[in-house]
Formats: sequence, structure tokens, C-alpha cells
Amino acid sequence: MQFGVVLHVTATYANWDTFSTIAKEAENLGYDSIWVSDHFISPRGSPYGLEAWTVLSALASFTRKIRLGTYVLCNQFRHPSLLAKMASTLDNISKGRLELGIGAGWLKDEHVAFGFGWNKRSVRIERLKEAVRIVRRLWTENNVSYNGKYFRLEDATLEPKPLQKPHPPIWIGGNSTAIKSVVAEVGDGWIPVLPTTEQIANGIIEIKAEMNRFGREPESLQVAYGGSGCAVVAENEELVKKLADPLISSMGKPLEELTCLIGTPKQCIQKIEQYQKAGTQKMVAGFYDFPSLHGMRLFAKKVIPHFSTA
Repeated sequence: MQFGVVLHVTATYANWDTFSTIAKEAENLGYDSIWVSDHFISPRGSPYGLEAWTVLSALASFTRKIRLGTYVLCNQFRHPSLLAKMASTLDNISKGRLELGIGAGWLKDEHVAFGFGWNKRSVRIERLKEAVRIVRRLWTENNVSYNGKYFRLEDATLEPKPLQKPHPPIWIGGNSTAIKSVVAEVGDGWIPVLPTTEQIANGIIEIKAEMNRFGREPESLQVAYGGSGCAVVAENEELVKKLADPLISSMGKPLEELTCLIGTPKQCIQKIEQYQKAGTQKMVAGFYDFPSLHGMRLFAKKVIPHFSTA
């Protein structure tokens, strides 16, 4: 089991000094990866937000081992040729540490406000498939021509190619049946948002069955739990309740119904074991107490070692 930390670009703690501090500490604590979200405004409508690729590129400049992921890019924001170039450049700068997470886009308000246009869901899914195909081909081929419904390329060669071979992992983000189909057809990994263990297990079965139909190798599928920014870990149940109460209230569900990673270290270990049993290989989440480093440190000290020695 691997563990990654999510930085939300529209969070109240989102500034460069805080991000760089968290990233340095995450690497020192032994987390495998750090992931950056991609929004122009927050889901609650706040206009403040750092730009994902700029942040990730800056993180690459002073980290050495931790992998660098996008959680997850909105496909509508960048032409796939530009995205392929940006990603290849970052993979070279970081010496092969990129994890490319991408989704179809879901927050209508930011698309309308910033002029990206808003298509119906089926169109956004089709555009995502085309974009991933283009990115992968530009990463691995020369003289690429592509004549799709939404994108066209003519004799395009991208250099430098990514450092990772055959290419950096491409994670498809989302929970829907349509997204799972995209994973099966063109993705390397699936990163659903706050899934239940049952959704993970059933989703893996669905995706692998479709991969077979597409002539792809099902056992190559990578699966991650996307924990958003709601991980809460504390030394005892009383403190967990105190820290998690505002989050639970904002989610509008009782704790028992939430799929956030909330609990004491022992309780978190038990939950993660269930996700591991369901087929999850990577747990990716932001800590609700950011910019404090306490939760991230406690998790690294009391939870991660259990899976390192298991």
C-alpha cells in the first residue's frame, strides 16, 4: 500500500509557503506522492485558487523522491497537445516522478465564469477519451496525426518525450459508469472520489471486464482511493470527534455513512485494510487539519509503518 497527500489549490490554507512546507514534510515523513487539485474557483464558489501545474512544477524544484500527481486535472482547461508538452516537461524536470490524473470536469460554474464552455456530460466524456489518446500518442510516437470529433493533429512530434517509459501513469478520476469505461479503454489507473469499499471492489470487476473486451491487460490496472481533503486522525476518539465535528456537519451525513478517512490510528488502519482487501493499492488524501502538520505526522508515525511491514 502506498500513501499520497492531496493539496487543494482552493482551500483556505492554499498559499505557496504552506504548500511548500507540507510538501517538504511529506517527503521527509516517507509519503510516496503529493497531489495537487485543479480548479479556478472552489466548489463553494470562492474565487481564490492557485494554478495546479505551476504549483506542481515549483514543487518539483526542491523535492527529490516524492512522486508528483494531479488530483485531478480538468480536461476542459487545456488542449491535449499543450497538456502532453507540459507533462513531458515536468516529467523530465522531476527526473521521472509525474503521475497524471485527469477527469472530464464537473464544476459548471468555473467553466462558465472563465469562458471554457460547458458541454453535456456525454460530450465531456468523449473529449476526455480523445485527449488521453492524444497525450499517450504524443508521448510515445513521432509524426502523430489525429482526426477526432473534437481534436485534430497533423504530423506532430513532441520532444522531449517523458523520462518514464513507456510513459507516466495516466489516472482517470471519477466514480461514474462512464468514467469507469474511460479507465478501461484508455487509462492506466482509476482514482474514484471518496468511494466505499464495495464501490472499489465492484468497480474493479467492471473495469477489468471491459479491459478484456478492449484487448487490454486487466492485471495492469492501478487503483487508488481518492480521499479529497477530509482525512482526520488523532490520538484518541474524543479528540477525533472534536476535530471531525465541523467536517461531519459540512458533509451533512453521520460519521458512520462517511467514506472519509476519520479515526484514531488503529481505526484508520482497520479502514485502510478494508480498502486494501477490496483492491486498492494507493491511498491519496488531504488532511482536514492543514495547515497544521500534526495529522500528517501522526499518520506517518502510527499508520504507514503498519503497511510497510505487513
